Amino acid sequence: MWKRRQSRGQFLLPASSAADERGLKVIRRGRGGHGRSADTIDLVTSSCVNGLLNRRLAFAALLAFLPSACASAASTPPHFAVSSPVTTTTSVSRHFHARVLDRVRTDRADARGLELVGDDLVEITGPTVRALSVSGGVRAQQNVPGAPADGGIALAPAGLWHLSSAFTVLRDPVTLAERRRAPASHETWGLCDDGTRLVQSDGTTRLLLRDHDTAALISEVRVASREWSTARLGDLACVVVNGYPQVWAVVSGTDWLIRVDLSTGVVTAVADLTAVTVAEQPTGVDDVVTGIAGAADELWVTGHRYGHRYRIRLQP
Repeated sequence: MWKRRQSRGQFLLPASSAADERGLKVIRRGRGGHGRSADTIDLVTSSCVNGLLNRRLAFAALLAFLPSACASAASTPPHFAVSSPVTTTTSVSRHFHARVLDRVRTDRADARGLELVGDDLVEITGPTVRALSVSGGVRAQQNVPGAPADGGIALAPAGLWHLSSAFTVLRDPVTLAERRRAPASHETWGLCDDGTRLVQSDGTTRLLLRDHDTAALISEVRVASREWSTARLGDLACVVVNGYPQVWAVVSGTDWLIRVDLSTGVVTAVADLTAVTVAEQPTGVDDVVTGIAGAADELWVTGHRYGHRYRIRLQP
């Protein structure tokens, strides 16, 4: 479409595809309506200069854009696909696996909780709580009439706390005799002491923090991980990692432990217990890990009607 510029006697014509970078061609018309040779030279010169200027402007714009684009790309973290918790974890979690160091034969009792007290292991087995030497011999035992199916036990400065949905009992660490009771409040799947508080699991992703002198509830923390959002946390073993209290927790019904930061709920590590379950060769679908005890990277592990207790080391 022709357009006339009245003030300069010029016409504008849309540029051809071979000269898109030049914008519009300018054709000056003489009085007689015919283009002059000088006009043609002016046209070519103007087009070349305009094209060169356009290229320089485009290059300058590109140079100005690149630093901001690169900075934006460098500051944007990559996105990772989320998989099943039994096969992978978040990128910040450390991965450990169990190496069996020793095993001790058991009487295939219905073990429901485990705690390391000096050189002994204290174990809840349904209607009894008993202290065992690491070689397996029973050193002390107390009956627990009317004991429910749940329970956890932990050594604290005040004594040996034994919690369940039916009672909260403080026991003597040596004789296991009952010292005093406190009101029961929650189902208990696991228990440990982190040095300042009792940490209790109730079969969900919630961890209850209690005063380790009175067992009174202080606060709670939930596992802050989408991968483990449906985990049922079982028995616990409190540890300190880089000066921060954390807890290893059995993921009930699986061959996995997760380590949870008690201040944030973040899962900082996972551990694969396949070496234990393969060595045990359980005789039924309910023969699962139900008890852990220890500190740092060495733990004792037992299970529902397991034929052995296992001493393991968690290693990368």
